[in-house]
Amino acid sequence: MNWLTGWLLPPSASSFGPRIDNLYNLVLWITGVVFVLTEAALIYFSIRYRRKEGQKALYSHGSTFAEVIWTAVPAVILVVLGIMSQNIWSDVRYPKNFPPNALVVKVHAEQWLWHFTFAGPDGIFGTADDLTVENAFHLPVNQPVRFEVESQDVIHGFYIPALRIHQDVVPGLVGSLWAEPNTEGTYDVRCTQFCGTNHYQMKGEVTVESLENFNKWVAGAKAEAF
Repeated sequence: MNWLTGWLLPPSASSFGPRIDNLYNLVLWITGVVFVLTEAALIYFSIRYRRKEGQKALYSHGSTFAEVIWTAVPAVILVVLGIMSQNIWSDVRYPKNFPPNALVVKVHAEQWLWHFTFAGPDGIFGTADDLTVENAFHLPVNQPVRFEVESQDVIHGFYIPALRIHQDVVPGLVGSLWAEPNTEGTYDVRCTQFCGTNHYQMKGEVTVESLENFNKWVAGAKAEAF
């Protein structure tokens, strides 16, 4: 795990997490280096060219060459980062790239609660064998999962930091994204949009476990529901 990611984000627990982390760290390094160099230049020039008695100010029209350099270099960096970001975005968010064998989980957000629904053995949502749980749910490890998210009332933000997925949940729209958890454990589910007075209470957790334990959880949750 890169120390930059570990400092600002929890360890990745999804298959495409390292790709996102690498891009994140690259952007952080670039902006960090530019920030340090800019601040160092600012301090240097503030001291080197400070006002002195008897010294007249020098007016300069600048350098066209320098302007081309500091415009072209950021532009090239931006284009490269844009292409890299688009490749990851396409794999994670473009529906035609979703794994066909993904387990579908419907996520329904409301003030201030998460509902997670799994289709029953018939594989069809909206039938009597569906399983719906609140705030805490389970997923099988190394199994692609497709999340279909919708809101009942206001805008929410569906965010699982460890899986490196985020989706704004907008009333009237159904958003979709996927992840493949590859590390067992229990991870936070957060709402990233201020959704009302009790926004701070809108949190949950997902437990990633073996397929055997996941099936046991499903059976136990259904038994409790009925």
